Amino acid sequence: MAVTRYESGVNLDNWTVSLGDGNYAAPGESPVSLTDIKTVDGTKKSTLKANILNRRIMVHNITYHKIVEPTAMTDTHVAIYKLKIPYVISTSNIDFNGQTVEGGLFVWDGSDTQLDYGLAFQWVINPFDVDYKKIRYWDGSSWQSLGVSLEPDNKYHTIEFQLDIPNSEAYLKIDSIAYAQNVFSQTTKIGFGTTVDARFQAETISIYPPVTGTIPSQKVNFKNWSWEWSNDVIV
Repeated sequence: MAVTRYESGVNLDNWTVSLGDGNYAAPGESPVSLTDIKTVDGTKKSTLKANILNRRIMVHNITYHKIVEPTAMTDTHVAIYKLKIPYVISTSNIDFNGQTVEGGLFVWDGSDTQLDYGLAFQWVINPFDVDYKKIRYWDGSSWQSLGVSLEPDNKYHTIEFQLDIPNSEAYLKIDSIAYAQNVFSQTTKIGFGTTVDARFQAETISIYPPVTGTIPSQKVNFKNWSWEWSNDVIV
């Protein structure tokens, strides 16, 4: 295999923490901001946290690693990490509950097409949601069902992203199960700049707040990531 670049880590140290777009503030609450999220790096894992102040909000933590490199558009990519929900999901859990766990691998073509190419998954972990346990993928404009469910537990799950932009192909592998659905997407973005930026993303969204009662926060662990670029096509 003609590997052109390889990076890895046991945690998400030096990744960038940013506010995603899956946010909501109830009437009377101040707008969602970076103060509502954080990512804590341990020696063997990183923990993404959302709604850390237990406000009546829903907030989206995106923690990502970015590489500015034109060959990201022509190389194929294989990126992997492990994730775990470190609490028991329950409708009676008033301390921790989330809306989704998400992640993605994208390349922004700022020098030419001004499109964001890649793939992303979304795992619905809100126990009140009718789509609880389901896995979705991003099609460029909305989330679509992958046709599978993942049982929430306290075990680490391995997510693998495969991306081949020249052939418009992208695939997900979850716990060594490869899914045949091509989940390649291209998304219009505004304000992303004029360079070619590759981004490997770990994400979580806190639970949509109930009208009354305690507002849980959200946390999820990520560890053992790797990202390989090569000149070979995905097979």
